[in-house]
Amino acid sequence: MKALTFLVACVVAVALVATYVALGGTSYKPTPVANPCVPRPHRPATGTDERVELVVLAAADAAACRLGVSREELVLALRSTDELDQLAEKEGKSRDELEEALRDGLVRAVGQAEDQDLIGGTTAGALRFAAEHLPLGLLLDLLRRGSSILG
Repeated sequence: MKALTFLVACVVAVALVATYVALGGTSYKPTPVANPCVPRPHRPATGTDERVELVVLAAADAAACRLGVSREELVLALRSTDELDQLAEKEGKSRDELEEALRDGLVRAVGQAEDQDLIGGTTAGALRFAAEHLPLGLLLDLLRRGSSILG
C-alpha cells in the first residue's frame, strides 16, 4: 500500500512539472511596465472606490507621460513631497514642472471620467477646483484618502 501511494505521488509530481513546462514555465519574463502615454483598455467600475481608483490611475498616466517616467515610478513618488522632489531631481525637472504635470494630469483624468460617466458634473467640478487651487500636499492627501493606490 505504501508503494502504491509513493508511485501515485511520483506520477502527480511528474505531471505537475510536465504541465508547468508545457505552459512555458521554463522561461520567465517579467511583465514589462506599460507605457503611460498609450491609452489603457477601458474597464468597468462598479463602486465609488473603483471609480476614484480609475481617475487616480488615469491622472498618474497623464502626469507620468508628460514627465517621461513610468506610472509605477510616479505613484511610488506620490507617497510624500520629499519623494516627489527626489523624482523631479532625478528626471531633471523643477518642482514647478512636476506639480504642473500632476495638476494637469488630474484635470485631464477628471474630464475623461466625466465623459465616460464615471463621475458626475458636481464631483468633476470639485476635483478640477482641487487640482487647480489646493496646495500640492493637501491635494495628495485627499487623493490618498480617496484611493488605496497611493496608500
